[in-house]
Amino acid sequence: MTNRVDVLRRGLAQWPRPNDPRMYDAPALRPIRFDPQRRARDRELRATIRTLTNFLERREHALGLRKRVRKDHDRQLCRLTVEAIVCNLGALRLLSKDRALAVPRQAMTMWRKWRYRNPVYGQHFLDAIDLMALASVGLIVVLTRGYRFPNGDKQHTTIAPTRAFFDRVPPTLCDWNSIGRETQAEVLILKASKDRSGDDAKIIEYRDTRQTGQLHREVERINESLEDAPFRMIDDSESPVDDDDGQPIDPSRRTVRRVFNNGSWLEGGRLFGGFWERMRREDRFRLLRICSAKHPDGEEIANVDFSQLFPRLAYLRANTRAPAEDLYGLIDVGKSRDGYKKLVNALLFARGRLLRWPEETLRLFPEGTKLRDVVSRIRKAHAPIAPLFGTGIGYSLMFQESCILIEALLTLHKQGITALPLHDSVLVARSEAEVAKQVMEGAFALVTGEAGGHLKIDIGHANQYPVVMWEDGSRLNATVARKSADRFGLVLEHTLSRTDPIFSTPRDDGRLHR
Repeated sequence: MTNRVDVLRRGLAQWPRPNDPRMYDAPALRPIRFDPQRRARDRELRATIRTLTNFLERREHALGLRKRVRKDHDRQLCRLTVEAIVCNLGALRLLSKDRALAVPRQAMTMWRKWRYRNPVYGQHFLDAIDLMALASVGLIVVLTRGYRFPNGDKQHTTIAPTRAFFDRVPPTLCDWNSIGRETQAEVLILKASKDRSGDDAKIIEYRDTRQTGQLHREVERINESLEDAPFRMIDDSESPVDDDDGQPIDPSRRTVRRVFNNGSWLEGGRLFGGFWERMRREDRFRLLRICSAKHPDGEEIANVDFSQLFPRLAYLRANTRAPAEDLYGLIDVGKSRDGYKKLVNALLFARGRLLRWPEETLRLFPEGTKLRDVVSRIRKAHAPIAPLFGTGIGYSLMFQESCILIEALLTLHKQGITALPLHDSVLVARSEAEVAKQVMEGAFALVTGEAGGHLKIDIGHANQYPVVMWEDGSRLNATVARKSADRFGLVLEHTLSRTDPIFSTPRDDGRLHR
């Protein structure tokens, strides 16, 4: 175990900082974020954790670190915290044996008193981490100390379990059958508007009302269905699956939260949090399996998805029937459809004139294309909804979209059909895709008052997805690969299927070599 810790320390010393662009080149080295919702769900693991907690309490007393006996409530919090820490360290072994665990220590997370605060965090959390790291206890080793400077430089506090930890918590007790997650009590997230800097919007407080109570109950019903639903991710230990942020996909994340925007319960409202949402498209079709009446052992998935939903909802707001053809393709037939799709949606979300190309959009048009010319074509092709461009109506349309999806999910779950939410679509077993399509059409009509949801069924063809790989075999999706290519001068030589990855040519300075 000492050798492993030394390896981790040497690797951490060479890690790029989180805001360093080289992070695009090293997703596999990033620490795994601490999850305060992890809990033991196996009787033997819970008993082992109780024994370990008693040991820590005795050591704390023997070392004179605490003079007063904790109140019952405080003692329960401490035990809950130790359970979360132990389960995170155990899950670390399942997710990646060679990566560290990043633990928070910032004051806002530990002591801020608001409805989103997690009971695992507080002084008891910091005390437990520090106690376990003491040389006389030796259950964890602190690899890096966290910091955050005003100029934006920052680093995580990272830890790793020692051999002494696994002597007390045998690795045989740590698997996905014994380590689970407790559903978060707060399933509604209300965010403020983004500021001019473009940083992520801040989460804000809200008061409980009849409206929030109804929203809360709807998400709880969905989560109850998801927790018990028969779906799984195929074990792919030879090729671990990470998301675009370099975090491993955690199959215990089976519940969702509903996120609202701009301080309004009538804007946004999409569901986030399920592990399948963070998977790359090709990995979802390759690894997700949903059990159905026809295939009780699990079958491949289908994605039942609305086509051009935002512009179609915008036409309904304008009290005008949308054209029957492809709303993105009709702007400039046969040219730059993906680019027009991004721009139409950007215009619906923008407040005021669109002054810059949205990220990753300019490359979708021929060289020399002017933004004003493209926007002019869009306004001309979609004259009935042109007055809505620049009004920021996009988040209101997203709320309508989310209500359609919530209605469809509740109906499907009531019919005994497992359906996983994915933005404006659902993932279902392939044999149940047509039923899901009909349910979503009905949900669209119920919410909007209009028939015709324009849905499509995507069954993936999992072996034909283009995949980008580095020379060491680790996968990146096309978006991240493009960013790395732009930053480091990487040449993507050709695009092939999954079995024939895209090989990359590093620059002469070798910055892409790990």
